[in-house]
Amino acid sequence: MLLLLLGALAFVALGAFMMKVTYEDEGAGALGVFIGLVSILFFGLCAIVGAIKLFDRRPALEFLPEGLLAREVSATLIGWPDILAARLVTYRRQPIIELMLSPSAEQSLPFTRMVRFTRSANRGLGFEGVCLSGAGLDITPVKLIEMIAEWAQRAQTTTPSHP
Repeated sequence: MLLLLLGALAFVALGAFMMKVTYEDEGAGALGVFIGLVSILFFGLCAIVGAIKLFDRRPALEFLPEGLLAREVSATLIGWPDILAARLVTYRRQPIIELMLSPSAEQSLPFTRMVRFTRSANRGLGFEGVCLSGAGLDITPVKLIEMIAEWAQRAQTTTPSHP
């Protein structure tokens, strides 16, 4: 996360440099001034988000008796009975944990903006559930999948089924 933050700040500086040089050479209406401004705004926003995430000390995932709290997916707890399956997928050498949720959870969970924004693209790539990044976690993605499966299976076997 620190590298992403530093990269965003470098692009902000590059945008400011481009804007300054183009303004001096061509004036206020030049394309380089516009591109520099867009670079400053976009990568400045990325830097702000990166700084917030860098200093956020809350755990990304919490295993609670009632369910899984995956802040990347939803601020609301995902009940263990609602997790039908979990699988590990590697896409471009990045581990991705895919959670297959019950239809009722899919409809009722208030997904984060990022999940809502990337949902269509992920489905186009073949993902049917919601995706969690496996990068930056304290445990391996394989161990995480095992833990999610174990907790979900335990909850589903102890939860009385309705006829």
